[in-house]
Parts: sequence; structure tokens; C-alpha cells
Amino acid sequence: MAVVNESNIGIIRAVYRLSYEELGALMGVSGRFVSYVENGARNLPKVRADMLERELQLTPDKLTRLTEIYRDTLLPGK
Repeated sequence: MAVVNESNIGIIRAVYRLSYEELGALMGVSGRFVSYVENGARNLPKVRADMLERELQLTPDKLTRLTEIYRDTLLPGK
């Protein structure tokens, strides 16, 4: 399915108000690794994306709604 990727993992983390460490725990990786993925220094392995999708029960529709929530709640200029 792979709806989670490098470009939206930060949105997911922000909307769910998770720390790097908390999100990493859901995928079996370190918080540092999550930070690297968010900042483009590492790729997100499909197996880890799939784990996060299962843990948060993410679907394409749910991810679209989360993205809209994120964009609607950004402060101006951010």
C-alpha cells in the first residue's frame, strides 16, 4: 500500500503530536533515524512505512485528511 513516505512522515508526526522517539518506536527504529528521514538524509524503507501504516491504521483517505488538517492548522508564514 505504502501511503507513508519521506515527504509525509513529518506531517504524520506533527498531527499525531509524536516525538521522534515515539514515532520511531512505532516503526522499530530510533528517533534519530526518523529525524534523518524527515530531513531527507535517509530513505524510509517500505517495511518501516508498512509498520507505521498498520500501527496508525493509515489509508490513503485518512492520510489525505491528516494532510488537510496539517495544512489548515499551520501558522501563516510557516
